[in-house]
Amino acid sequence: MRGFGKRVLLAVLAVVLCLTPVWALEDGGASQSGQVVAQALGQMGFTEGDDEYTPFGERYGYPNGYWCDMFASWCADEAGVSKEVFPRSVNCARHCRAFTALGRYRESAARGGAYVPQQGDLVLFYNDSGRIHHIGLVLYVENETLFTVEGNALTGRLDYPAEVVSEARVPEEEPNDYVTVNQYSLSDPRLHGYAVPAYAGREPLELEGFVDLGRYEYAREQIEALAAAGIMPGTSSHTFSPRAGMSRGAFLKTVMDLYGFAGWREETAPFDDVPPEHEAYGAVMAALSAGFLPEEETNCFYPGRWISGEDAQAILSALLEYLGVGARTFSFTPGDLSQILTPYTTRGDIAQALCLLREDAPLTTEVFTGLLTLEGRPLDWPARMMDGVCCVPLNLLEEQFPELDRSWLPETRSFLWNGTLYVPLEDAAALLGARLEAVSG
Repeated sequence: MRGFGKRVLLAVLAVVLCLTPVWALEDGGASQSGQVVAQALGQMGFTEGDDEYTPFGERYGYPNGYWCDMFASWCADEAGVSKEVFPRSVNCARHCRAFTALGRYRESAARGGAYVPQQGDLVLFYNDSGRIHHIGLVLYVENETLFTVEGNALTGRLDYPAEVVSEARVPEEEPNDYVTVNQYSLSDPRLHGYAVPAYAGREPLELEGFVDLGRYEYAREQIEALAAAGIMPGTSSHTFSPRAGMSRGAFLKTVMDLYGFAGWREETAPFDDVPPEHEAYGAVMAALSAGFLPEEETNCFYPGRWISGEDAQAILSALLEYLGVGARTFSFTPGDLSQILTPYTTRGDIAQALCLLREDAPLTTEVFTGLLTLEGRPLDWPARMMDGVCCVPLNLLEEQFPELDRSWLPETRSFLWNGTLYVPLEDAAALLGARLEAVSG
């Protein structure tokens, strides 16, 4: 009876877990390729059960088998695409042979092919020994980058070369696989080729917003607001990669831009691995000057490495303390493969932390309509009124006077507005020896 009960439970789970969100299928006029991709996107974030159980494998008689290919076949089933158009398989290598026999297999750029994959194609991966071992569905190609929907996968780690990550992986220490969107260069040597179903129609599925939020779907409004404001953009037109990491350089630049930090003391010594031409140089130097960065054993910042939750928390804590704001603890969960090489946290968790910081910022201000002068010289600064007090952007103040000591900042009434930190003009004028004035318009 226990075995029977377990199978009943698994059957119920199969029904519950495979309910496809309405948004993915509401376009009844989608092409065949679009319908297949819609089914795949409808399962975004689905995670396998114990012993790799999935309802996709259950359908094909392998409930606890490797399920990447069975997931792709399941999507074609649910989309109502015939087996003549889209052959089914439970094995990646056999699937490759089936499409090759039909004359519908194209080699990747890494293997000399010139074919550019289209939405709804199957992409097959192989390893150093030449064995085809994984499969996914093509979502789209953008800026020479292939975006895929894959089952039986984890979100790829992109801050180290793929071969380094592969060698360091220990399957027994990894979390359960799930449905996710991944990205690859079209010339990635892991790409073997593309199976091209004989779809009756290939009009791409019309996508709206980020399609890969998965377990972060509940935070969609906040995440898309961050992206729209330019604070934390997506990784492509319709992907946010919430379970991927964020580079240390990008994280620091985002935080410093959010709070309007710019400028640094002349004596600030740069890191060896962040040259002046690096996009995060200004942010790193400003953070160094302000004392926001945790100490490193070497004089390196590692701007391309994904940031850990511990370092993200340390930087934000130091910044909030510097601003005279109360301490705050954020939830930075470890990424899928943070147990190898170096730990990291996720873009989804970082986005939620940034949203919480934005909520603390008053946004009900008015544009100052008078004239600002510096030693009698007019300034074209976007000053704002807050509670009847004229305030000026701190970043512009620091650009004009890079020698300023920020020790005074926690004593003043600063506020954040649309990513820029403003301070009362009267406080700034006192610090500068009354060289800054405002004349009402």
